[in-house]
Amino acid sequence: MDEYLSFRNFRQFERTRKEIRLPYDLLNDTRFRQLSDARKAHLLCLLLLAARMDNFLPNHRLKLERLIGATEILDLSELAEFIEVAALERPSHEDRRASNRIPDSVKAAVMVRDGGRCRDCHGAINLQIDHIVPLSKGGTSEESNLQTLCRRCNRRKWKKLLPRF
Repeated sequence: MDEYLSFRNFRQFERTRKEIRLPYDLLNDTRFRQLSDARKAHLLCLLLLAARMDNFLPNHRLKLERLIGATEILDLSELAEFIEVAALERPSHEDRRASNRIPDSVKAAVMVRDGGRCRDCHGAINLQIDHIVPLSKGGTSEESNLQTLCRRCNRRKWKKLLPRF
């Protein structure tokens, strides 16, 4: 087992592996407000990195500085209210991909169930298997949470799920 850094309550910030969600309440959080501007920037960069690394940040200050492109020293002790050290068995990249992968048999069953057509526009080209409740929102890859959508309808659904600022 290795020691990693991870954000407490990371789920409140998580969106996808390329995005984070920043709640407006963060501006009212006294712990956040008391940080210097440089520490606030470090915290936000570490949040972005945590999203990319499934909340398994290396417990190595210099490596983190390099990964976020810090120009000032990263003081992790000042961020202790947000970040904790955890001894975790990090799942391998293959294990994480396998858990997100939809088996071909399930894809085929969903296509047959949906009649080989998009559930939204009933088109039959560029079909994709879509998670009704996205994995990032706690959805699963079970057949009951999957639907057939064409690429256009799938993208339209994705845009509706983006937060409004």
